[in-house]
Amino acid sequence: MAKLDFDYKVDSDTDAQASGGGGILPHMYARVQVESATPTPTRDNRGTQVGLTFEVVEPSEFAGRKFWAYWTVAHADEYQHGQYKYGKPRFDKLVRATGNDADEFARDPDTDHLLFKTFVVEIGIEIGSPNPTGGFYKDKNNVQNFFFEGAGAHVPVPELGVIGDGTQGKKRNEAPAAAPANDNRPAPAPVRQAAVAVAATSSKPWGKPKS
Repeated sequence: MAKLDFDYKVDSDTDAQASGGGGILPHMYARVQVESATPTPTRDNRGTQVGLTFEVVEPSEFAGRKFWAYWTVAHADEYQHGQYKYGKPRFDKLVRATGNDADEFARDPDTDHLLFKTFVVEIGIEIGSPNPTGGFYKDKNNVQNFFFEGAGAHVPVPELGVIGDGTQGKKRNEAPAAAPANDNRPAPAPVRQAAVAVAATSSKPWGKPKS
């Protein structure tokens, strides 16, 4: 049990459809569930963020794959704080997507209420930003849209699967190549390249089998 230690209120319009383990997932529609949801203080100790582990349930070829998110759900500066402005509306949608009543969750804001309840999302790709120490931070997946089911849902649930070529029109960061043996030259700096290889053998990272 992990209750939020503040008065939580769902205040986003969750009717509006706004915008893992095993490597990066392609841009896709998928049925997922929350495997864990852990509240922790924000870095500035002025708010609360929830660390979330999402697990893909469908499509079957991606079942068991995971990705992670950290959403700020409370902050002293509220919507003046960028991470709260990003995370709070998404968390509100998650509350609804997992079948929780907003008022009931506000009375008992226990993150256990979010666990192991499946719902449909659009999984996007977020390209890693430059790392001040060199190279790039790792690319990662994120939840771009929720698709609600049941009474009051205004947008049809899409067919599950990879969207287009899975790249979302984005160029992935390429890991630096290893230096040859007995070669003291440094490995080349990271470069950006298209996520889909032209060769017959796919180099898509999401094509790797689960370990």
